Amino acid sequence: MATAHAAEDGAPATGAAPTLGLVLAGLALVASFLPWTGQPSLVSVPGIDGSALAATLALGATVTFSLRRHGTLNRPLGSTMAGLLSFGVAVVALARLVTPALGEGTTPTLGLGLPIAGVAGLFAAVVAVADFRAITDDLLWTQVRAVAIAIVIGFAGFLVSTVVAYSFAIVPMALVSSFGTSQMYPIVTAGSGIGLGLFTLGYLRYRDLGLDYIDVKRPDLRDVGYSLGGLLVIFLGAGLVSYTFTQLGLPTADSSIQRLAEQVPEPAFLLPLVPLSWLAIGPGEELVYRNVLQKYLYESFSRRTAVFVASVTFAAIHFQQYADPNPIAMLSTLFIVFVLSLVLGYSYYKSENILVPIFIHGTFNAIQFYALYVELTGTMPGL
Repeated sequence: MATAHAAEDGAPATGAAPTLGLVLAGLALVASFLPWTGQPSLVSVPGIDGSALAATLALGATVTFSLRRHGTLNRPLGSTMAGLLSFGVAVVALARLVTPALGEGTTPTLGLGLPIAGVAGLFAAVVAVADFRAITDDLLWTQVRAVAIAIVIGFAGFLVSTVVAYSFAIVPMALVSSFGTSQMYPIVTAGSGIGLGLFTLGYLRYRDLGLDYIDVKRPDLRDVGYSLGGLLVIFLGAGLVSYTFTQLGLPTADSSIQRLAEQVPEPAFLLPLVPLSWLAIGPGEELVYRNVLQKYLYESFSRRTAVFVASVTFAAIHFQQYADPNPIAMLSTLFIVFVLSLVLGYSYYKSENILVPIFIHGTFNAIQFYALYVELTGTMPGL
């Protein structure tokens, strides 16, 4: 299994990291001049619609990466400076987005420049860390390629599952005139799980891997411990983050399922989603985003880094489920999904048994669907 290793002491400084950092810092610099939120910036400068502070930090990062690229600054000092300046751009972007909501609850108008500057600054900071560690050029490009492929795997799995899911709903929609969205949800959910399973089989076939690549084994007491512990941590983590956001006055977004359940007269479709959480949602998503995507990242990263990168991808995939006109609400909720994914990814990493995150994921979703039904209807079926 390949992992991240730095160049040996005395080896020449790598050039790929400063070059990539220069490109990303330059992109953040350009994005700092584009519209950000429509709100006045901390320091207003004519001609800069985004953030003069971010532009200053990005310019400093650009110059520092350039000096590193030409060997003018030594690696420890130059990479540290470039990393701090780049990370500062990401912090400024996040602050500009979130600050209007604190206390006042103002929803900013999100411009193109802010997300570009924030993401470019964050990635530039990551590259600066790679430069500090003197990661070889070959390993750096291997890891960049691995992240890109992981993103493709994540979105491809989502696309395949969506196509298969709605294909399952075509026939009943054509035959039953009263077949509406709420009736369609359980069928689409089941189809989505099947689609993710088919995507997993396609991935195995494409890479010439056998079914033994799927980490299914009979759970032992250790697995039971990780399952129950993970379930406890995932509820505590979701509750703690949600409570923190509430105290800060930051909004969160409702899922598309919750919005539908609140709109229909009788949200009976929530009840079939309870067993489907264990039969379709948990197995399908965990197969793709843990056993396929996270395990693929093991080939290029340490396992803990792979958990982090897979969780970022998993959260990004859920943007459609939590799409909201308020960008702060959507970002807050996706952060919660990211935290929950860390628990799922870590439980898979430690147990090496995909049944563990499937149980945690399925149980968490099942309880949420059941609780939502009880909240909306005031009844507790089956109890």
